[in-house]
Amino acid sequence: MESPILFDEPVERLLTTGGDHRLHIHPTTGLSGYRVSSMPRPSVPLGSCTASSPSPGAIRATSELLDDLRAGQRVEDANDAHRRRLRALFELTPDTPIALLPSGTDAVYLVSMLGLCRAASVHHVVVGASELGGGTLRAARGLSISDHAPFGESTLNSPLAGLAGRCSAEPIYLRNFDGRRKDPEDIDRRIAERVRQAAREHLVVLHLVAHSKTGLRAPAAETCSRLLTELGDRLIVLVDGAQGRLAPRDVRQALRLGFTVLFTGSKFYGGPPFSCALMLPPRLARDPGPLAPGVRDWFSQAALPGHWLRARDSLREAHNVGVTLRWQAALYEIDAYHALSPRHRAGTYHTFSGAVYEAFGPSKVIKLDVPRPPTHQLVTALGAFPSVFGFSVWGSEGYLRADSLRELHVLVDTDRSDVEPELGGAFHLGQPVALGPPTDERPAVLRVALGARLTSDHANSPDAGASFFRKTLLAVRRKIERIVERGEVG
Repeated sequence: MESPILFDEPVERLLTTGGDHRLHIHPTTGLSGYRVSSMPRPSVPLGSCTASSPSPGAIRATSELLDDLRAGQRVEDANDAHRRRLRALFELTPDTPIALLPSGTDAVYLVSMLGLCRAASVHHVVVGASELGGGTLRAARGLSISDHAPFGESTLNSPLAGLAGRCSAEPIYLRNFDGRRKDPEDIDRRIAERVRQAAREHLVVLHLVAHSKTGLRAPAAETCSRLLTELGDRLIVLVDGAQGRLAPRDVRQALRLGFTVLFTGSKFYGGPPFSCALMLPPRLARDPGPLAPGVRDWFSQAALPGHWLRARDSLREAHNVGVTLRWQAALYEIDAYHALSPRHRAGTYHTFSGAVYEAFGPSKVIKLDVPRPPTHQLVTALGAFPSVFGFSVWGSEGYLRADSLRELHVLVDTDRSDVEPELGGAFHLGQPVALGPPTDERPAVLRVALGARLTSDHANSPDAGASFFRKTLLAVRRKIERIVERGEVG
């Protein structure tokens, strides 16, 4: 088991505690598997759809909280302050239960427990499975998502006591094998059919993906609301807002509809990974009782709503200081973003989109996966304008598969200006995403994303960041084209 975390450790160390292997920093590169650091780094942050290194301002805010904790402030009180700030942001009632968890994948375990305290078995219908967190299906099936839990060791894919055997899951894909998007109405019909069938034997958790890794959304909120009215206590609708690309009014509306909302401060908002908030509607607010033995290494008492006394008592760890500090960093970025006028925020969406289309225009190497404007469900300010753009990369033998794109992702994020000026500059892009159901031949895309930090940095500039975005994205294009033309990947 991991030794107790002491507050006298440096902030950069504490920010990487209380999670799984995805937080581990490689001793040579100083980066995680997402190519982010626990401290600020100079790479241009275009990868907020995957993860971000913290900004200097976020580190200052986090260090201030750490000083308070060293001076005697309780982690429990810091978490309560975070919950109050989130409720104020989303204009929620003071009694809205919020769990503060390491990641959206971990949150799936807790949602399963909410189902299992009401039914003998839970079945997850995971919509957009190939474009969510990589461990979502594992977690939904009651399996370990890592070899390392926040408070102990684990074994990847091992059954978790009290979940495995009582939890099952099926994926619903939003794209065909060639990567093309499926018809939204057909998807909704298929989802409704699968939910009704599964509800004959299980309590069903329906995952509504509010923004996938490439910007897809499904099913429609109206479809979920009808199913919830029809099936009642046999259905939990889980809004997967892990990308954080939901406006406050969307969160309020989802909770009013009786949906549960999974939200993170570590994607769009640019907080350090991982910081998840699970917000619950009144119908799911009561204490689920003792948590299953298999998840007790994943959660702390202070993470859960204060009135969940029996659930809290079933856990041995009092707090997870890593989650508390990561939420402090995320809330710094959230506050900075929402301090901007809506008009200025919207301006950066327009200029960023325009710069993407201009920079990634006709090219033999780069082909955009053009976002489809959403037409329904939980879409307002953060959804009305595309902020994530996927693109395939083509070499002499066709499009590059995910393994080649992973190599390219590293090269684009490596500054080589000292030896090869034409390949200089470091640009942190969104990691590769393979499109459609799992096959060896399915296409994959890299991504560029507009996040809160870039918005905060450029929204008040005279051109709403247009010149910066244009110059930066053209540099990304040139770098990718030269790497491919020189045969460095393929």
